[in-house]
Formats: sequence, structure tokens, C-alpha cells
Amino acid sequence: MNPFVKAIVEALRDLADVDNAFWMRKYMREKYPFLGVKKPERHEVFKALYNQYGSSEDWFEVSTVLFAMPEREFQYVAMEYVKKAKKSWDARLPALFEEWIGEESWWDVVDFLGPQILGPYFLQFPAERDPWIQRWMNSENFWLQRFCLVFSLGYKDKTDTVLLAKTIQALSSSKEFFIQKAIGWALRQYARTDAEWVLDFVENNALAPLSKREALKHL
Repeated sequence: MNPFVKAIVEALRDLADVDNAFWMRKYMREKYPFLGVKKPERHEVFKALYNQYGSSEDWFEVSTVLFAMPEREFQYVAMEYVKKAKKSWDARLPALFEEWIGEESWWDVVDFLGPQILGPYFLQFPAERDPWIQRWMNSENFWLQRFCLVFSLGYKDKTDTVLLAKTIQALSSSKEFFIQKAIGWALRQYARTDAEWVLDFVENNALAPLSKREALKHL
């Protein structure tokens, strides 16, 4: 086993807490097993072991092994590891994330991978953006479609409003809660940069009440 992976597995298992694990499973609707290691403790372990073992390892290999483990904490570490490896990202990244999302994902993974990794990745490799966005939009997987709405949350004035508008319009009739919520989230976030554009868009497009309410929450 890779030294970093071995160290992470041992450290997190040593911190396992049955009571925490119970409530963490409840919060995630019993979808995933947990060790019961809360974010602050997990982050401290990751930081220490990354500095000791992890920085020289292949991000794809390490993250793939960790994400395949059943407990959710290891999947969170896998995502953090990819994020730290920004200087080593390559074309394997979007396909890996598509595999991770699969058919049974949940918001915690999608909403980390999208804005925190895919967003910066597409800025770094702009030619890859449109083919992947088109592929995910054409899929019937609403989690992949949510990727298309949330990847640019941190773009501010770099936001491609033509793509944002096109994506929202294509998904605006969706009955899926996580799509309606993401539409509102994307608009609310961009309103911090250009409130006038968002107000105009909301006024001139048919949006679900949830999407509209979320979009205008701070306006």
C-alpha cells in the first residue's frame, strides 16, 4: 500500500468515534458508512501526513485508492488530495470525477469537486470545458448536470454568462430539487459580481419558484 494511503488509513481509523459516526450517517441519510472523524480532525491529519508522505505521490493513484474505500472520510481525503495536486493535474481528471459521481452520488462530493477542482481545472485547460459540459448536459445523470451549474461558482468576473445562461435555460424545467437549488445557487453567487445581469435574467426567464427564490435571496 502507498505510504501516504497507509498512514491516512491508520490515522483515521485510530480517531474513529462510534457516536459521531452514527450522527454523520443520519445527516447523510444513511447513504454512506462513516468512521466518525469530524472535519477539523480529518483536516489536521491530512495536512500533517501530506507534508510527510503525500506531496511526491501520483494524485491519480492515491485518490483512486482512497475514494474506493467505503467510509466517507477516505473519499473526502481523496478529494482534498486531488485539490492539493493542482500543479500536476492532467486530462485524467474529468473522467475520474465522472466515474466517482456515477449514478449514486450525493451533494457533498459534487459540490466539492465542482467549484473547488473542476472550476480551476477548466480555467487551466479551457479547451476541455465545452466537450465535458456538453457530455454531462446530455447525460441523464442530474448529478453530472449539477456539475455544469456549480463548477464556475468561484469565477466572479471570469464567469462565461453565455454558457451560464444556456445551461440554466436547458435545465430550468427540471423537477429535480438538486437542479433547481443549483440554478438558484449559481445565480445568487454571480449576483455578487453582477446583480443587474442576474435580475434581468430572472425577470426574463421561466424559473422554478425554488430557483428564483434562491437566486434573489440577497438582492
